[in-house]
Amino acid sequence: MAFQTITTDYFDKKFKKHTRKDGLLNERVIRKLQAVSINPEIGEPKRHAMRGLRSVHVDPFVIIYTIIKDIVLLINFEDHDEATMQHQPF
Repeated sequence: MAFQTITTDYFDKKFKKHTRKDGLLNERVIRKLQAVSINPEIGEPKRHAMRGLRSVHVDPFVIIYTIIKDIVLLINFEDHDEATMQHQPF
């Protein structure tokens, strides 16, 4: 059973920004999102300030999401370093 996937406005904005000129990246991200929709547990559980979130990599980017019942909520699509810095507790 595939989970329903919902995106935030922030995710949509970042996705369009990063995939606008790179068709291959767009395809890789879509394939990864399909895999997450089928099995959201494949993502790495985050710790500390990002507790409750999961992430999957599409080098050099990371997709950050959370699972709410039978819904996968896509939160962020950003360069790995920038995505983790946004959630630092300091």
